[in-house]
Amino acid sequence: MAPQEFSVNLWGSDPHTNDDCWTGEVYSSIEEAREVFDSPWDHFNKSYHNTSTAFIVLNGPGVYEEKKNPDFVPSVEDDSDWKHEIAMEAGMLHGCEGYNEVMGY
Repeated sequence: MAPQEFSVNLWGSDPHTNDDCWTGEVYSSIEEAREVFDSPWDHFNKSYHNTSTAFIVLNGPGVYEEKKNPDFVPSVEDDSDWKHEIAMEAGMLHGCEGYNEVMGY
């Protein structure tokens, strides 16, 4: 029988609607995983604390729990350069229509 593993993962947004799990760790017991889930900043790099971790997830055999990070502050950075880059790539693949769709024209 394979050992049971439990994980605690830090997500940048709702884990049900996106795939932006920043980091995580695997534990051999639910007790270890629960300790990290309850106090993640004692175990993970504190740079993830309020700027990039929106949700904390505990997952393993027979358990799935998630909680919002109460200290999370969403970024308000101007992402127009990033959006333009994505639009340029869409334009290379799908022409003007691809570019315009990403840009919202």
